Amino acid sequence: MTDPDTPLSWPLPSADIVGDIVGGTGDGTALRLRAPVDSDLRGLVTSSRHEDSRRFTHLEEDYSRDDAAAFLRTMARSPVAMLWIVDDPDAPGGFGGTLEVRLVSREARCVELGYTTAPHLRGRGLMTAVVRLVTEFLFDYRVHRVQIKANPVNRASCAVAVNAGFRHEGTARDAEMLHGRFNDLDTFARLATDG
Repeated sequence: MTDPDTPLSWPLPSADIVGDIVGGTGDGTALRLRAPVDSDLRGLVTSSRHEDSRRFTHLEEDYSRDDAAAFLRTMARSPVAMLWIVDDPDAPGGFGGTLEVRLVSREARCVELGYTTAPHLRGRGLMTAVVRLVTEFLFDYRVHRVQIKANPVNRASCAVAVNAGFRHEGTARDAEMLHGRFNDLDTFARLATDG
């Protein structure tokens, strides 16, 4: 066992993560998380402009290809965040969503996930499978705590956390300012030591 006092090594490896979608769809469809490529920009714009995406984020209605390219550049250079593109299981190489891992604390070996699913793939269990797979990957690299924060009104995002085995730890009141109003945030977490 590694020394629990040793801080997390960061950044983590950014190689592709591959597995099977066995939770929501149950058909063993291949699941792949990969680095962004230029052809993802169109899908990122479409997903970011979707009403449900904008409702729970700071994305603007006129989110553009330039905005998407700037986001990918920022993520590529970020010292505290990593980004994978979820490959579209119906059209390999296509855009299926995003998965961000943000460093919360190296000493506590804690990270936070952020995710979005392309509109045409929502409701199929894809992101639940992604979160499960990435969480196991993170545990393999000595992350101790993986957390997710979501507006409790965002039932889809909260369901992903619960269905991926995360425990609801509580609700922080008025913890987020979004679209000119305060919102609560639910916190969900999995620990490497959870059964």
